[in-house]
Amino acid sequence: MKIKFITSILAFLFIVHSCDGQKKNDNSSENKIETKKSTAMPKEENKISILEKSMLEYMENTKPSYTKIDVEECVKILNSYISEISNSKSKDEGMEIVKTTVEKLNKLNEKCDFELIETSEREQIAEIIIIESNKKGYNKPEEDITEEWREW
Repeated sequence: MKIKFITSILAFLFIVHSCDGQKKNDNSSENKIETKKSTAMPKEENKISILEKSMLEYMENTKPSYTKIDVEECVKILNSYISEISNSKSKDEGMEIVKTTVEKLNKLNEKCDFELIETSEREQIAEIIIIESNKKGYNKPEEDITEEWREW
């Protein structure tokens, strides 16, 4: 009788412990999923964040002729481009958006004594513009649609 009682208690404790462990694992998985969801960014927005971080880090190590406000303006121009190009209805409209965006970046870069957009930044910015336009079917991924208007 005592052995049955002890065995029953041990079985009960084992089940409770197993369920508790499962619940903790479930919560852990949910937390991981939530973390992944909350930190996930669309690709181009992530590329813009990487570009911004790179520009700001460069500023910390040198004294360029541009400011944090200029970097923020560059980011604003690119985010606006993504929004506008995704809402465009035709290739002609899309190419006009590309042209306007590149011209805005030209003016901003000129204001910064042509130091804001150098080789690395040029490649990153052109890639963002090209990829977003390609998503709409306006160009091929390897086609540099910024070159015609680009001064950087």
